[in-house]
Amino acid sequence: MASSNHPPEATFGDVTLSNTRLRYVKAGSGKPLVIVPATVSLIRQWLPLTQFMGQRFTSYFFELPGHGGSTPYPDKFESRFVPKTVEGFVDHLGYDRFNLMGFSFGGLLALRTLEHLQDRIEKVILLSPCVSRRALKWSTPRQWVFKASIWAMKRQTLLQGIHYVMNMPRLEKPLTYALSKASNVDRRILENKHALRMPLSTLDVFAHTLGEIFQTDYQYVDAPFKNPCYFGMSINDDILEYNLTEQIVRRHFQKLTIQKFTHPYHQPPEPPTFEWLNREFRQFLEMIL
Repeated sequence: MASSNHPPEATFGDVTLSNTRLRYVKAGSGKPLVIVPATVSLIRQWLPLTQFMGQRFTSYFFELPGHGGSTPYPDKFESRFVPKTVEGFVDHLGYDRFNLMGFSFGGLLALRTLEHLQDRIEKVILLSPCVSRRALKWSTPRQWVFKASIWAMKRQTLLQGIHYVMNMPRLEKPLTYALSKASNVDRRILENKHALRMPLSTLDVFAHTLGEIFQTDYQYVDAPFKNPCYFGMSINDDILEYNLTEQIVRRHFQKLTIQKFTHPYHQPPEPPTFEWLNREFRQFLEMIL
């Protein structure tokens, strides 16, 4: 494994595929690893993780179509489009086989991709994957609030109104506070991600990804997968229930390596640095043989 003193150099690029133009970053050396994004994930937020994984792999992270520098799909976002996007991306890069990683909603997208490309995927890495609506720790009233919000955002006229209100400077702090309370997501995470300043197209994609989260109870009919899986998650995750998530992951893989963490959050409240990731997750990275 490469030295942990300095992060691997990162290079950025764009690739035009059949139904989107992807913005991506590459870091490190070794066998290829594609990191599938979670919701509303930008390269600047995920660069430290890409470099951290680049100590063992040639790691790639791309912005989901509709986010950042990646253009939206011609149709409304659905997770079933992502496997073809990953396939086109690795074909463009010239890889026949590769490794796959997903965090949170990206874990679900990674599993959808594995269904489609399992003969080309060597190892799967899942960090706190969102694989079932039943694993959400949100109360029933809180879930109804989000479902109503999703319904509204899927209507174009209402979406435009919501976008206008979200971008009113005087409402940014109270809306961020309200969203933090409603979602149980630390306010600092929302502020660091500029959650209320999404472009209209990104807000539309976000609504459809949230809609899938509230409908999903992952089950692959031909399980278990034969690909080795490395599963890491905190038993104190504040958004997802650990035991149910582990049960679902365990059911889907013959070869499963588990690393339990104890940090009290789904994702750190402050943007993770390369140094922090090395300190907190180095052991997990070294487990991946």
